[in-house]
Amino acid sequence: MIKRKILAVLLLLSVITVKSQNQRAVDSLLNILKNHPADTLEVDALCRLASEYRYNAPDKATEYVNKALEKAEASGFRRGIAKAMHVLGMINMNQANYDKALDYYFRSLKISRELNDKNAISTSNNNIGMVYWNRGKYEKALQYYLTSLKIDEELGNQNGMASSFNNVGLIYWSQGNYDKALENFMQVITINSQLGDKKGMAGAYCNIGGVNYYKGKMDIAIMFFKKALQLYEELNYKPGMSTTCVNISDVLIEEKKYDEALEYSMRSLNIEKEIGNKAQMCYAYMSIAKNYNDRKIYPKALENYQEAIVIAKEISALKQLSESYKAISDVYQQMNDYKQALKFHQEYTSVQDSILNKESSKQIAEMDAKYNNDKKNKEIELLKKEKEIQSITQAAEKSRSTFIRNSLIGGCAFVLLIALLLYNRNQVKQKANLALEAKNQNIFEQKEQIELQNVELGIKNKEITDSIKYAKRLQEAILPPQTLVKRLLPDSFVLYKPKDIVSGDFYYVEEWGDKTFIAAVDCTGHGVPGAFMSIVGYNLLNQALNVYGLAKPFLILNDLNKNISKMLHQSAEDSSVKDGMDICLISIDQKKRLLEYAGAFNPLWIVRDKTLIELKADKFPVGAFLGEDMKSFTHNEFQLQAGDMLYLFTDGYADQFGGHAGKKFKYKQLQSMLVENSVRPVNEQHELFDKTFEDWKGSLEQIDDILLIGIKIS
Repeated sequence: MIKRKILAVLLLLSVITVKSQNQRAVDSLLNILKNHPADTLEVDALCRLASEYRYNAPDKATEYVNKALEKAEASGFRRGIAKAMHVLGMINMNQANYDKALDYYFRSLKISRELNDKNAISTSNNNIGMVYWNRGKYEKALQYYLTSLKIDEELGNQNGMASSFNNVGLIYWSQGNYDKALENFMQVITINSQLGDKKGMAGAYCNIGGVNYYKGKMDIAIMFFKKALQLYEELNYKPGMSTTCVNISDVLIEEKKYDEALEYSMRSLNIEKEIGNKAQMCYAYMSIAKNYNDRKIYPKALENYQEAIVIAKEISALKQLSESYKAISDVYQQMNDYKQALKFHQEYTSVQDSILNKESSKQIAEMDAKYNNDKKNKEIELLKKEKEIQSITQAAEKSRSTFIRNSLIGGCAFVLLIALLLYNRNQVKQKANLALEAKNQNIFEQKEQIELQNVELGIKNKEITDSIKYAKRLQEAILPPQTLVKRLLPDSFVLYKPKDIVSGDFYYVEEWGDKTFIAAVDCTGHGVPGAFMSIVGYNLLNQALNVYGLAKPFLILNDLNKNISKMLHQSAEDSSVKDGMDICLISIDQKKRLLEYAGAFNPLWIVRDKTLIELKADKFPVGAFLGEDMKSFTHNEFQLQAGDMLYLFTDGYADQFGGHAGKKFKYKQLQSMLVENSVRPVNEQHELFDKTFEDWKGSLEQIDDILLIGIKIS
């Protein structure tokens, strides 16, 4: 099931204790201004008034806080200046003016550090983190959240700890670590329950509901959302009410309760228009659009997604803009308008690249030690070790050759010396004997050195083999487990025979909604270089489907085509070898029996009633387009029938030398074999094709990796 983004609740901290706006609080603060005109009290009251009005009347809030700032600067009240700057940051963040918000927060933080006001330092760090979180810069957000949490733990500041636990939980949520996210949100519930902070509890309830939504537990999700909404309504806290209404709407859409869902999303939109929060207004429009899209009312869906895009561009909200582009691309796909779908997906990719770049992922991994990177570190160490071993092996081979050459030269010199000695043996007999003894000793020593190096070579070869065997286990870990293959494709076989210990070929099987995706992939090279490319290819395939949600084979190949050279830092100047892959990628909708296909050099063969049907591949590889224009892959659809036999393969089988004449097996013979045996049970086909290959190869060397996948349509 494809889930739309549920709105998370960040807990906003302030150097001033603030509840939702209410008339009693406003009257009390106005009374302070009237009867206690001392500068410090007046500045404090003006800041509190601005905080009360920051959601419902941002202009009035700005007016009050500017007065506070003016008075604080006139009297040199630096703590008051920091307060006013902080409130200005909050007002701008609520309006999605993130650059201005950061500027005010950092100016407030600078003054608080000079005053050594640790509570204010913690608060500023937390709110700076929230700005970065809203901008999709998670590594920076985590840095400031953890700084805030550390200070609050030192101070025993429970309000601050609750806010930081909540926001750290959001980072885990963003990274898909749902258990750790729930653990942090439960800490928030515990602390706020002790403090009697209903708004904080409501925010945590909302986030717990969101995590359960992503885990597919809809009943639990909606229970927590409604608990949150009830608390927000008791407090008349409109921003929380709006956010929770959108979340409830999204759950109801998943449950196909469209009319009820629309009531909640329209309620959210009306609240956001009232308080002027444009960032959340985007999400309300997106929820309404999702509702219409699921009901196949596409014009209404497009209209509301476009409203979200206009607002997101206006406020530079990258998260909302990215999600809207992705969603509108999906709508056009459903309308079979692939030109528009591709256009908006490219817009989505462009925005997404600015959010989820490699440096961002690296910094998140470094800052959060709980994300265990031992496996990656071991792989890196393994690669270093193999390079060192290869270097030692090459040096040893060179040294061995040198010794053998020296031995031959020494032998020749010895023969020549014997000839000279025979010619004049009487004159130089004693000298010759001494020279002979010295040469014999030298040969003996060289022989010992050669034997020692042979032993060392044996050890190094074993180390290399052991390292590659370990690499094989790592590569096998990315291949789909047989239990998954048999569950998704019960009537299928996979013939997989690497040339070396590790392989440049790999296969991919993944479930996405009602579709099953299958790929047969041949990466540049075989052995260790091919295996490295296979890991890169698998990760990009998985990213395109499970991260970017590209549910069409041709869109996935376009994404791979773009990202392979980018990931490997290829350029026309420094690469003499183009790294890429040949691939056959299909998706099967089992209910509709609809097949979609895209290929790079590798076609798809379908055998129906012993007749072979070929879906042709594009004649260019994935990646490897240095100095050339990027091409788009062709989208193919085919209506399947019960009994159809599908074959996906790489070129290793057809290119194998063997038989009586030592010639290639060739594709024509492979086609005939598949057609003739397509009616057999798939397990018999697997055994037959394996035996045929081994008989053909005979005593000759296997020249390439072998991959052949067969799928029978039930």
